[in-house]
Amino acid sequence: MSEVLKNNWYLVCPSSDLDNKMRTFKILSEEIILFRDKEGNPIALEDRCCHRNVNLSLGYLKNDRPVCGYHGWEYDKSGQCVLIPSQLPDNKIPPKAAIKKYAAKDYNNWVWLFAGNPDEAENYSPTDIPEMKDWPFTYKEYIFEADLESTAESLIDPYHIAFTHRDSIKQLLGQIEEFPAEFHIDFLEDGIKGSYKRSNKGNIGEKIYFGSHDHHDVNYRFYFPNISRLETRFNKRVLLILEHVYQVDDSHVSMTQITLWQNIFPKFPLFAKKFMAKKSDTIVKEDIQFLVSQKKHYNKMKDEIHEVSVKGDEVSLAFRKFWRSKLRGE
Repeated sequence: MSEVLKNNWYLVCPSSDLDNKMRTFKILSEEIILFRDKEGNPIALEDRCCHRNVNLSLGYLKNDRPVCGYHGWEYDKSGQCVLIPSQLPDNKIPPKAAIKKYAAKDYNNWVWLFAGNPDEAENYSPTDIPEMKDWPFTYKEYIFEADLESTAESLIDPYHIAFTHRDSIKQLLGQIEEFPAEFHIDFLEDGIKGSYKRSNKGNIGEKIYFGSHDHHDVNYRFYFPNISRLETRFNKRVLLILEHVYQVDDSHVSMTQITLWQNIFPKFPLFAKKFMAKKSDTIVKEDIQFLVSQKKHYNKMKDEIHEVSVKGDEVSLAFRKFWRSKLRGE
């Protein structure tokens, strides 16, 4: 995997979801265990026992120490082996009996993991999205076979909403009336951002609740290399969708969709969360079927693949230009 992708912080779960039990993740082909120690700190270690190269996650935790379920080797929070049951107490543990440790921390009420060299972690910061700290949300991770670039781009593709999500979103987010629309695009050091307007085509009930103004303001943002953001404002109500993506292995990607909102069903928070979770799951699955289909053609045609783009693709083309330049280290 590209070092450009490794030297970044990756979101793994809400802080409240992590406790003193081992959870497993695979990021950029790195198999990792994650847990909290008794002081509440997130600890991330390689999911491998260096004795016979089996997964540590097949074992258990004992006093903040992962214990291999095969021969009982124990590791401390730095990844150093500190106990080998088959040795006498005064026998020296081999210095090479150690596994990789990863930098991990809580930030904005989420747990983040640095996939690269932990000594480099302080030179980078997790993506700062303040709404993640305060707004109600629902989230779910999906792992599937797809192209990473296309998956990262999918949320901010403006024109697919009316077609891919014609049965789920319907008219709620409105429609783009101009062909092509007037897109505002800015290139930043860490990504791209922009805005455009969608015509308010909601039904009568939606217009009563979300407003009868002519257009919705839509703001999009991509934070290299792993988070896309799409924000739609309906007067005082806001719907914010984040998609966090990363390469799992050579074929599969992970996409975690985090749906946040403000002033939507505020008097019925449990209903709002259940409604948003169900709607978000439907929407993501609609996207995934196309991303999987696309990857199948990419695999078949490899370097011979050809795509026809038009003026209306300018947001996607701007994203690809930025993405590819960053992967080249430019």
